[in-house]
Amino acid sequence: MRLFLYSSALLCGLLFSNCTAVFLYLIKPSGQFSEETLPPNPDYSKQEFWAALPDLKDDPDQVPASGEFKDEQNIAKADVFFVHPTTFIKADGWNAKAGSSLIVYGLSPLKMQASVFNGSAKIYAPRYRQAALYSFIDDSGNGEKAFEIARKDVLAAFDYYLKHYNQGRPFFIAGHSQGSMMLVSVLREYLDKKKNPNFVAAYLPGWAIQTSDFDNLKVCRNSKDLGCYISWNSKKWGSELTDFALPPERYVGGVCVNPVNWTPNSPEVQKGSHKGGMGIEFAKVDRNYVKTKCQGEMLWVDLPSDPNYESRRGNKKNYHISDYGLFYLDIRENIKERLEEYWSKKGKR
Repeated sequence: MRLFLYSSALLCGLLFSNCTAVFLYLIKPSGQFSEETLPPNPDYSKQEFWAALPDLKDDPDQVPASGEFKDEQNIAKADVFFVHPTTFIKADGWNAKAGSSLIVYGLSPLKMQASVFNGSAKIYAPRYRQAALYSFIDDSGNGEKAFEIARKDVLAAFDYYLKHYNQGRPFFIAGHSQGSMMLVSVLREYLDKKKNPNFVAAYLPGWAIQTSDFDNLKVCRNSKDLGCYISWNSKKWGSELTDFALPPERYVGGVCVNPVNWTPNSPEVQKGSHKGGMGIEFAKVDRNYVKTKCQGEMLWVDLPSDPNYESRRGNKKNYHISDYGLFYLDIRENIKERLEEYWSKKGKR
């Protein structure tokens, strides 16, 4: 998601003294937000407004080249509703067309992130009129209006999913960055006010999910907890929040659940407990690769210098693009574990 930003920032730093200002100028949408110029509403009854559906050939069907993984959506007894992160970088308007490409610098977030579910769940990933990247740092009010349009779409997509696709099956909710931000509204509207017995868990990395966001939903306490949510923001071991300039609300006050031991506010966890990461080459599992701990809002990750997980041109302390990849096998196995717990409890009713 961030590779375009980082490479442009590098060039900017070589050519201009005020790199940040120039780069922000380059990605700032032209003009004010206007509902009159918005892209058309997505119609979720049409397949074209879904980036992934279990019966279509799409990016989340892919599995790493290591040979140990299988896409088993055809036999999966559960679902995941997955909302992709920001891919609308250089923007003319404040909201993307719902049919815009989700590939950034050759990388697909649906392949790198949503595929972690394809061993256990059918993947439903809506397209939506995502807010432009600049919206995160905008203070004019235009950005928040753009986010409201994105929220409206994601809520409509989830409503359609529940009414037409779910059919009473157990389901996960998952996203990353802007996707996780959007899913806070889904959780509030559909799962916080009224409990749904088929809701397994929500994976919401890449955004500051706060306990005050909900009245009833709780942070997952362990690897088997159900009807709860999980979030983390991966940073280099030893980082401070001041190391990350834009924007601070992505991290400040957010919960940290360690995706290695699935414990909130986790103390240090050694490499031996790390099941495995999957870098952007999407080829092999790096087992027992990183040490982790929750440090306030941040998940500190002791990662050897590795361009397969870190930004190749930007802030190498920020592992945002690898929130899923660093823990690919840990998440994949935890999905199975929570489903086993769900079916076990269902059998006791």
